[in-house]
Amino acid sequence: MFQVITTPDSLHMRQGAGTGFDSIGFIKQATVLTALAVDSSGTWLQVKEDGKGGKTGWCSARYVVPASAVDSPWLAVAAKEVGTKEYPGNNYSHPRIQQYLATVNDLSALEKLHDETAWCSCFMNWCVEQTGRVGTDSAWAKSWGNWRKAAAISAMQTGDIAVFDRRSPKGGGGHVGIAIAIDTTAKKILLLGGNQSDAVRYAWYPLDGMQRDTHYNLLSLRRA
Repeated sequence: MFQVITTPDSLHMRQGAGTGFDSIGFIKQATVLTALAVDSSGTWLQVKEDGKGGKTGWCSARYVVPASAVDSPWLAVAAKEVGTKEYPGNNYSHPRIQQYLATVNDLSALEKLHDETAWCSCFMNWCVEQTGRVGTDSAWAKSWGNWRKAAAISAMQTGDIAVFDRRSPKGGGGHVGIAIAIDTTAKKILLLGGNQSDAVRYAWYPLDGMQRDTHYNLLSLRRA
C-alpha cells in the first residue's frame, strides 16, 4: 500500500496490533517496510519486510514515518504524535492538543483551552510550524485550500495535504490531513491527521461519498 521507514534503534514486529501480542522479531533503524493495512484504532500498521522470506507483522505507527517523494517534513512530526487523543468529558483537556490549538489566531482564549474544539487544522498548523514553515494560522480546515501550490488528485504523493468539504446532519465544515495512500478502486484516501475520531491517527476517507452520516468531498491537494 505504501512504504514506511523505522525511526527507533530497534522496533518490535508483533503478531498482532498491540503490545499484548508476542514479538516475532526486531527491526533495525532506517529499515524500509511496506505497510499493508491499518488496524481499527488507526495506530498500528501491518508491515512486511522487503525481500524474499521477509516477515509480515504489526508495528506501532508512532515509530515509523511514511516515505515520501515530495518535500513534506511534517510527515515525521505527525507520525510521532500518533495516539494523542482527547480526554473524555469536558473537565480536562489534553495538554498536547492545547499546544495544537495555540498555533492559530482565530480561536478565542477559551476555545484554545478545550480539546473538544475542532482541531484538525490546528494539528496541521502545529506540524508545519515544527518544521520551520508557515501554515495558515487558522482553525478553519478549508483555509488550507489556498496554501502553497495545488497538486492534481490523480498525481497524489504521500505527504500532500488533503483538504475536504464535510457535510453532516449537524452542519457543514471541512477536514484536513496528510495524504498517505489512495485507493482508486474503492475511491478512498488514507490520511494521517488530527481530530480523526478525536485522535491523531490513520483513517480512510471517501474521495466523494458518505462515511457513516457524513459526506466528504476531497476539494484539493496542496504541496510545498
